[in-house]
Amino acid sequence: MKGYFRKRGSKWSFSIDVGRDPETGKRKQKTVSGFKTKKEAEKACAELISQIENNKYIKESTDDYESYLLEYMENVAKHSIRPSTYELQLFICKKHIIPEIGNLKLKDIKPRHLQALYSKKMDTGLAASYIRSMHAIISKSLRKAAEWGVIKENIASLVTPPRIEKRQVRTWDLEETNKFLQEIKKRKTGNSKLYIAYILAIYCGMRKGEILGLRWKDCDLEKGFIRIQQTLVKTKGKLSFQEPKTKGSIRTIKVPDLAIQTLKAHKLKQKEIKLAASSAYKDHDLVVANWTGSMIDPADINADFKIACKFADVPQIRFHDLRHTHATLLLQLGENPKVVSERLGHADVSITLNTYSHVLPTMQEDLAQNFNVAMQNIKKKSL
Repeated sequence: MKGYFRKRGSKWSFSIDVGRDPETGKRKQKTVSGFKTKKEAEKACAELISQIENNKYIKESTDDYESYLLEYMENVAKHSIRPSTYELQLFICKKHIIPEIGNLKLKDIKPRHLQALYSKKMDTGLAASYIRSMHAIISKSLRKAAEWGVIKENIASLVTPPRIEKRQVRTWDLEETNKFLQEIKKRKTGNSKLYIAYILAIYCGMRKGEILGLRWKDCDLEKGFIRIQQTLVKTKGKLSFQEPKTKGSIRTIKVPDLAIQTLKAHKLKQKEIKLAASSAYKDHDLVVANWTGSMIDPADINADFKIACKFADVPQIRFHDLRHTHATLLLQLGENPKVVSERLGHADVSITLNTYSHVLPTMQEDLAQNFNVAMQNIKKKSL
């Protein structure tokens, strides 16, 4: 195999045979141009011939990235991630990725295109975590393209997405937490049906979707356990149930006695509502439900919690921060981080330690003091 060289104007090019078309049987030829000197063209030609002879030659796709990305999302991503995650990723593709680089040919995307995309999105105020999600979508799609042999390499691996600044976890202390529950228990307006949701978040550290998806059949009120089996999600504007995101999220939680008593009282109240509503009550066996038994939209609990914080006159935090409050209080009370990690459903204890690192200095102080006391006691005994 050899190349044929030609000079056009001030640039050199070369052509080589790359086999025959399997459908037509006609000879296929590849031409590469744009070299400043014949020596550069000869070097590139030799490299290409070597790839062909060693079966390493890849004919890169001429499809635009938009077509490929949508195909990848529909045929690959859709079947490997949860529906809610797929909906979010497809939105990111159509809203942010395709308008910027969708017109580029798949084979022509360069690291500088991605770096420019991320910089532009940072300038518009998008969070670094959101941009890293964009990078993950692009990287996975290009990795699959490389595996399929339509591009030579995943150039996203050469790009560095923005670093996530560690977010300071906002929590309540014991006094604020107790004040909130006491005030909301007395509240006569608003969604009093959500009081039990606040109890579950504060006493059990459950996620919002886990609370809204909790069924009575998952609760053993006599033994004091709750089994996390499903979570409520909103996909394409519709509410539905699905399995927890990870295996660690499927877990059993020991419920404090006060929360168990509250659950029992809530169940009796719910039975009264069910009897009064009669056939209008659609029973989904949900612990936290609307007055008709239907599922509660996650947005409704966010809105009510904002009002509840003002009513109780406590610092404004997110509903998810009640989970952080639960974990922080446990660690401050000296609970083993491994136990806290399992209770929260974290995949690994390192996640717990990284998330609640602000608690560790206090734990270190307590540990040092306890060790000092223990050593002094032993010393006194030996005298």
